Amino acid sequence: MAEKIDTETEIGRTLQRLRQERNLTVTELASHAQVSTAMISRIENGHVSPSLNTLQSLADALSVPLMALFAHSDSAADVHHVCAGAGLPGRRITQDHAHDYLLLGKHSGPGGSFQSARIRIHRTDAGALPRYQHEGHVFIYMIEGKAIYRCGNEDFPMSAGDTLSFDAKLPHGFREIQSDEVEFITVSTRPQ
Repeated sequence: MAEKIDTETEIGRTLQRLRQERNLTVTELASHAQVSTAMISRIENGHVSPSLNTLQSLADALSVPLMALFAHSDSAADVHHVCAGAGLPGRRITQDHAHDYLLLGKHSGPGGSFQSARIRIHRTDAGALPRYQHEGHVFIYMIEGKAIYRCGNEDFPMSAGDTLSFDAKLPHGFREIQSDEVEFITVSTRPQ
C-alpha cells in the first residue's frame, strides 16, 4: 500500500519544487508574493495549512494557476506513450511547400515547451523549403535520405544516422533535398 501523505505536506513539496524550478530563493518568493519568509518555510515543510488567499498569492508570484499547487509531481503529470508506427499524423502545407509528419510528443509548462515529430519530405513536394527561427533549441536525427541543412550561414550535409543540434535563434531549415525523400526526427524546445 502506498504511503499516505497529508495535503499540507503535498502542497509544501509542490511549492518548493515550483520555487526551485524558477531558481527563486524563499526570500525572493516571499517578496514577490508579499508573504513572510517564515510562512513560506512553514508551508514548504508541511507545518501549516495555508489560506486560499496565501496560496493564490504564491501561485500568482510563481505564474501558475492556483490548482498547480495541488498537482503533486509523484501522482499528477502528463505522460504520452506512442507505439511504433503511431503518432498524430499531419501535413504541413504552405504556398510552395508540403511535408508529412507524425507528432510523437508534446509538452508545455512553466519551464517551457517541448515537441517531437517524425517528418517525411518528398523532393517532388519540397518546393520552396521553409526557414524557421525561434527561441530554444532543435535536435535533428536523420532516418533516411540525403539533404543539405542550413543553420545561420553554414550548410551541413545530412544522411541516415547523422544528427544536428543547434540554438534555434539561428535561421534554419533544409536548403536542398538531394534524394527522392528524406525522413528525420526533430525535437525542439522553447522557453516559456
